[in-house]
Amino acid sequence: MPSDLLMPIAQFGLLALFVSAMVGSPGPANMALMANGISFGARPAVPFMLGQMSGFQAIYWLNVAGLFALLKSAPEVFEVLRLLCLGYILYLAWVIVRSPVRGGVKADRIPGYGRGFWVHPLNPKAYAMQIAGISQFVSAERYFADALVLSLTFFCLGGFLNGLWLLAGSWLRSNAGGTRLLNALRIALAGLMVGSTILSLQMIPA
Repeated sequence: MPSDLLMPIAQFGLLALFVSAMVGSPGPANMALMANGISFGARPAVPFMLGQMSGFQAIYWLNVAGLFALLKSAPEVFEVLRLLCLGYILYLAWVIVRSPVRGGVKADRIPGYGRGFWVHPLNPKAYAMQIAGISQFVSAERYFADALVLSLTFFCLGGFLNGLWLLAGSWLRSNAGGTRLLNALRIALAGLMVGSTILSLQMIPA
């Protein structure tokens, strides 16, 4: 492939920093992963993480195709997304809070791929994050190639960072000691999920 069709190395370095800051920082999705790690362990929560990653990619390519521009022409859609996002995060928080951190957990109580998938499509912050990435790192001359690089970086680097949050929760599950402390941590993370969602939604203009 000719060099003028590839993203410059310096630009890719900035892209990696952007993705690290956006995906790796504390937020509703990462708090959900950590809380799932505490409640269920890393392995049972992997489908939930893969669902999150898949949902993110689904709306990313829709935004590459122009979905965000259509949504911006209908501000009421963003208001609906805000309500759906908050309601869904409240639902996930309730599932996590109700699940015991010790002993057996029924498989249908563990948030799986489907529940993880809808975390990002219902979150206006995910749309804003992706549009910021597209506007900064996808050039008109290399539109598809740059969009693909951004997608793969979100998937690979973002997935790695998401996995660290999940593993951190699993590590706490194994090493934090008594059930009372783990329950307190899990409830705190569920609260942070809801609180960070409310904060992020207030920061996204309709």
